[in-house]
Amino acid sequence: MRVAHLIITYTSPFQTERMIQRMQHPEFDFYIHVDAKFPLESHDNLKKYPNVYFIQNRVDVQWAAYSTIQAEFNGLQEILDSARTYDFISLMSGQDYPIKTTEQMQSFFDERKGKLLLKYRAFSGEWEEGMKRVNKYHMTDFRFKGQFLLEKLINFFVKRTDQPKGMKFYGSSMFWAISPEAAEYVLKTVDRVPKMRRFFKYSWAPDEFLFQTILLNSPFASKVINENCHYYKHPPQTPSPKTFDSSDFDDIIASDRLYARKFDMAKAPELLDRIDNFLTAKTLD
Repeated sequence: MRVAHLIITYTSPFQTERMIQRMQHPEFDFYIHVDAKFPLESHDNLKKYPNVYFIQNRVDVQWAAYSTIQAEFNGLQEILDSARTYDFISLMSGQDYPIKTTEQMQSFFDERKGKLLLKYRAFSGEWEEGMKRVNKYHMTDFRFKGQFLLEKLINFFVKRTDQPKGMKFYGSSMFWAISPEAAEYVLKTVDRVPKMRRFFKYSWAPDEFLFQTILLNSPFASKVINENCHYYKHPPQTPSPKTFDSSDFDDIIASDRLYARKFDMAKAPELLDRIDNFLTAKTLD
């Protein structure tokens, strides 16, 4: 199974390199989007790998903003333009780490060939809070004094009515593994349509619902499986997943997912060492 791993990162280039080393396989390629706030040269250590490609059209990524989506779109477009053939494009972050051997990864993708992997809940009836993301205007892509006051004023005086007619909304985790054909459909439906792009741009954290919403309202809906490749822990009432430490090792290796997030090599290098030792032993079995 040929897989393109699209990695959106701004963190340690050496942690990203360690992840790529652990995932080396003839059928895996890695496309790295380095946040435009950082020089591309910061990741020069990755240039020695023949299956690593850098996204050239980079974005200054802001938390919960459309800029995350734009980084993903730019990466997808460059993967599609490469003319390389893939079965899956898998979205990852620089704080992920593999928790399965490459042989297990290949089996995982082979069992799901032709499917699209996206975690989702329907806004209506399952995730009502999600409607706040699309029925008000959000300006998370902008940074200026008085930004949030202006946002409140706009929503006080203007009722948002630009939601695409007939569209049902779905969302959950931002991570997915989809086919190049599905990626092309999303780009064609959103990135190349100014009205759709503008709608998602003024929504809250569209990275957590755009791909699910577009694909579950499309001819690809029957191919969607409600799962992704990631294991993570989400503490209650917190917007971000837990950064793992050694106490999480048993839970991590017990997971049936391919990658876990998130890790900080500087704070808990021993955890990655334990995972490496476990995977090496697994490979030798």
